[in-house]
Amino acid sequence: MRHAAVGVDIGGTKLLMLAEGQDLETPIARRLATGPSTGPADIEAAFHAFLADNSLKPTALGIAVPGLVENGQVKISDVLPQLTGWQGIRNDGIPALLVNDIRGALAQETAGLSRTSSAVVIVCGTAVGSAYLCEGRVIRGSRGWAGEIGSMPIQTPQGVKRLDDLAGGGAIVREVGKHPEQIHAALATGDAQTQGIVNAAGEALGLAIASLVNILNPDTVRIAGGTLGYAGYWDTAVATARTHALPELWDVCTIDRIQATELVVARGAMRLATAAIDGQAWVQQYV
Repeated sequence: MRHAAVGVDIGGTKLLMLAEGQDLETPIARRLATGPSTGPADIEAAFHAFLADNSLKPTALGIAVPGLVENGQVKISDVLPQLTGWQGIRNDGIPALLVNDIRGALAQETAGLSRTSSAVVIVCGTAVGSAYLCEGRVIRGSRGWAGEIGSMPIQTPQGVKRLDDLAGGGAIVREVGKHPEQIHAALATGDAQTQGIVNAAGEALGLAIASLVNILNPDTVRIAGGTLGYAGYWDTAVATARTHALPELWDVCTIDRIQATELVVARGAMRLATAAIDGQAWVQQYV
């Protein structure tokens, strides 16, 4: 058996499992599709198959989920409703650390920042989530649920809608009426209607970024997620955010796309799980 830390990133459309460690020459990753019907049994079966197929024994196990997590349990997940009440994977005595997926990304992306930094991490996948660090401390809220930017209400000509329903990848797919691969193809051929839908979604995200910059005054905003891959989405989001943020706050903030965006959540969950096993107290503010 090969020993390695394992991070599991459970999303609305994909399950990503990642193993890294001294026993491995290179990281091992496996990606599988998910959907609203995906439940704990599906995830646990895929996880154990991943370990068996690669002769892996976890030294630490971090599991990131899209939803509200409290006391080691998923309280609610809009995109994966079958996970409600789940307490994570049990595996041969290795305790699993269960964390909100954006908190996992925050842990990974702020690892190299100064202890007094203020940062925002946004992940725009099927839906939109965010997490915040203020002067080195995670902003948790009264129940530890702070960061549900996807539920932010926005006035539209069709009434009040949530940011998820305007800027998320799921919203784009529903509005265009095509699969993501088909949307990319339509954008590549210059389809004006598809481009307009994508740009409108990017504009909605940009307004949310500007709101966070204006409210939190962060040093840095780092953004990940598959939705950023749609042509025009990222550029529109940044241009909109720049227009609507206070210039003084915008000028002292760095806005970047997260590198290795596909792995950032899994690596963050892995980092938190490893630190928890080592007894590092700072982990508690993330879970």
